[in-house]
Amino acid sequence: METKNSDNLLPISETLFIPLVARATETIRDNPILSDNKSVEILKTMNLKDKITDGGQISTLGILARTKIIDDELGHFLSRNANATIINLGAGLDTRITRMDNGLLKWYDLDLPDVIRFRRQFFYENERVQFLSISVLDTAWTEQINVSENSMVIIIAEGLLMYFTKEEVSQILALLSRRFPGAHMFFDIVHSYFINKKISSTFLWGINQAKDIEKLNSNIELIQSWSAGNLLKDRQPLILKILNFLPSTKNRSQILHIQFK
Repeated sequence: METKNSDNLLPISETLFIPLVARATETIRDNPILSDNKSVEILKTMNLKDKITDGGQISTLGILARTKIIDDELGHFLSRNANATIINLGAGLDTRITRMDNGLLKWYDLDLPDVIRFRRQFFYENERVQFLSISVLDTAWTEQINVSENSMVIIIAEGLLMYFTKEEVSQILALLSRRFPGAHMFFDIVHSYFINKKISSTFLWGINQAKDIEKLNSNIELIQSWSAGNLLKDRQPLILKILNFLPSTKNRSQILHIQFK
């Protein structure tokens, strides 16, 4: 079996292997939280000897929780809006399209050029699935999104926004609210306590309460939020269950569902 080459990826992109490994490892467990055979398939073709593949137990639980929640929520939307337009920001090696494709939706995967080049080794474009090789901060990418009449827009930014500054996050959300009014968006955030602390990665932005997201843009409405401390409790170690009494630990990671007015 041919081994895929990941040597040309920039350092900023190397964290993309952590969620891939987390999903693949979970898939082959007994009674897995989620099933992601595409991640297992990709992992078999790669030599990750010198790559970062493990963010630690807490990070892994967060990845699994956000993947399952976003899968479930997106599934609910697609059951009612089969021809939705999905914009996947910071796609990395995300495999959600293989679990969600209903043959009708439109799907855009956006990431930096080196990541999209690597992604092309495992995924293919067609008339409904397209890749955008561009930074999310470059406003030009929004002009490449073709939204059909009566098509709901759903934006996903999984494991992405915490790597930008507050000013950059505000810029991204402002762009999305202008270009896609009425769109729904799912993304995860970290608690501000973890900003500029080297955990598995260095985070640049975070908020304490989910409702605080509305302060970044007047066109944002918080629809729902999920706190990591309340998710997958049976998999959390005892010390973490105890520390979940602290807001910074309970809300160490949150998944948000917002809508642009």
